[in-house]
Amino acid sequence: MLQQTRRTPWVGIDAGILLTEMADIARWLLDQFRGAETEILLENYIFEGGVWPGQVLDILEAKARSGVRVHVTLDAIGSRGFPSAWSSRLRAAGAHVHWYHRLRFIGMEHRLRRTHRRIIVVDGQWAAVGGFAFADAWLGAGEGSPPYRDALFACRGPIAQHLRLAFARHHPDFPALPLPLPDSGAIEAGAACWGKGRLLEGLPPRRRGMRRRFLAILRTARRELWIATPYFNPDPVVRRALQQAARRGVDVRLLLAGRITDHPLLRFGIQAYYQPLMQAGVRIYEYQGAFLHGKYALADGYWVTLGSANLDFLSLWFNRELNIELRSPLAVLLLRSLFVREFAHAQELAMGGWQRRPRWRRTLEWLLAVLDRWAQARALGRRKY
Repeated sequence: MLQQTRRTPWVGIDAGILLTEMADIARWLLDQFRGAETEILLENYIFEGGVWPGQVLDILEAKARSGVRVHVTLDAIGSRGFPSAWSSRLRAAGAHVHWYHRLRFIGMEHRLRRTHRRIIVVDGQWAAVGGFAFADAWLGAGEGSPPYRDALFACRGPIAQHLRLAFARHHPDFPALPLPLPDSGAIEAGAACWGKGRLLEGLPPRRRGMRRRFLAILRTARRELWIATPYFNPDPVVRRALQQAARRGVDVRLLLAGRITDHPLLRFGIQAYYQPLMQAGVRIYEYQGAFLHGKYALADGYWVTLGSANLDFLSLWFNRELNIELRSPLAVLLLRSLFVREFAHAQELAMGGWQRRPRWRRTLEWLLAVLDRWAQARALGRRKY
């Protein structure tokens, strides 16, 4: 069994790739799977039947038959659309398929606790995280449905071994198979450009490192704090930290999903929190023209994070999540450019216009916010924020 450390250290990034167009993300993943020689590790919240997922399945099956070690972990709720025949095909080819937390009808906390992580490791060399899923909807398969706005960050170097360890936490019998690391000289040369990175994990119920790290950044940011998240529904402590950051002069911006979303009622519910945030100085943008599904953040021009975690209650308290955080001037430049581009395709909400929204919307927001607070209190039980 692989040894599991409680903390991952900062390590040099040999090479990095940031992809933000779903067509490019899908192409890169297919190319990586086709080129695998020894091992493919795949974990995702959503993997369902479809054209593009079928292409992925065909490659995984062929690779397993050729002797490549293929390990797949899927969430039993998020991937309920994964055909049972596909599981049979993979297992018959020699691949390992693991389902995380099959549905039970007792215990609310067990039902809420999902693996929301997106992990890809190929040959122990390339590692990738993001918000992408294996579903045709991400590519805009429906008529008149644009591709999702998402992100994938891939990097090469020793961090890939750390991601193997994170993957192994769902597999107690995962074999300890040593894989060669990239040449140390190459790592140092790349680190001069890409800086350093480490994994940021949320492993409830005992470890809530994701929430603690976000709170630490919110409380220490001095100049800017830009956050993109499709599902914004944090607990009161996190919301208060956002307001406090804005009041002390930090340029706090939230890039959120707009009218195109897969959870319209959630969007209405969280809009009840917009006015207090805007009054504190937080700038709120709602993305237009497509479903914003990327999860990334930038702080003070030196720190970025990308991965699976939303700034919402489930990600911070219940889900297993995984981000990569980077201290890298190049990553900061790329993410800042991404934010500027996405802000240009978003609508910034103005306080005056927001206060003039219809009464029926205010009533609906209030009702949904009451329901949200009740659900959070019930889910937390005796825990304290």
